[in-house]
Amino acid sequence: MFQALANSERHFRVLIEQAVDGILVVDGNGIITLANSSACEMSGYGPDEILGLDLLDTYLPAERDLGRLHLAHVPAGTVGRFERLLRLKDGSSLPIEVSVNWLPDGERQSIMRDVSARRRGEDELRRLAQELERRLVERTRDFEQANAELEATNMELGAANAELQQLLREQERLQAELAFRAMHDPLTGLANRIMFGERLDHALRVAERGAAVVWIDLDDFKEVNDIFGHDVGDEMLVAVADRLREVVRETDDIARMGGDEFAVILPNVIEVEAQMVAERILGALTDREAFRLQMGASVGVAWQRSRGGDAVELVRRADEAMYRAKTAGGGVAVMY
Repeated sequence: MFQALANSERHFRVLIEQAVDGILVVDGNGIITLANSSACEMSGYGPDEILGLDLLDTYLPAERDLGRLHLAHVPAGTVGRFERLLRLKDGSSLPIEVSVNWLPDGERQSIMRDVSARRRGEDELRRLAQELERRLVERTRDFEQANAELEATNMELGAANAELQQLLREQERLQAELAFRAMHDPLTGLANRIMFGERLDHALRVAERGAAVVWIDLDDFKEVNDIFGHDVGDEMLVAVADRLREVVRETDDIARMGGDEFAVILPNVIEVEAQMVAERILGALTDREAFRLQMGASVGVAWQRSRGGDAVELVRRADEAMYRAKTAGGGVAVMY
């Protein structure tokens, strides 16, 4: 047991000696009873000189009362942390950070860390902050002077810039309008043949379950234009576009292919689903309450199973299915 205690004490002293921070142990009267090498180097006292020294002697004379408070106001079982100046043997001082805690035998341990480098860094940061503030004041003054000189010029530039911005906005609006017109039908706002082709190519590239085209031709639409005029005919075409938007899925693409022909791309559908959508479209276009005049339509459907199929062939089949519906008297949906 004595050997174990001796070994434990030896290990403890080795750890104390190897510590980078200075470590002091003081008794209940504030007398230093143990000091490691770092504490001796930090304070300038030799190992024999520092033992028996009153801890208050390591305070500057003007701070000895503060030292008494530090010793008196660290409750047992707690750790006190504070910063102070360590009075060195030669009378100079060193800023340190101190952690004080009670030991089981009533003594107190004081761990001291040199914070002079940190203090120098803080002082340097304050100096740099002051220098930056000085430069900022100078630059602000220079800017205000320059701003005053440019104010008159800026008024002219502001007017010119406002005009330029207006022209740029108008150019952007015209470009957007041209881009929209290049890809959309001007009457209904639906996709035109160009966009229809691009969307169909994309649908065939990504289709996992297949893709379909629904081709729609309005029955006897020429008579509407001949009897009631093109304004009524245009109104009917817009109404058809609106009805198509209502009955197809959000993922489907609707296009006006010209005249009274419309087409719908159904991506990622099986054949039965394509037939169901076609029947729903046909029902929507023959709803008398939705149009001013009686409307009829012939609908053809073509479905493509494999991904990356021939878009031209798929459209040809849908168009042929539509003509079969037309030949059958119209008002039906035919699947190719």
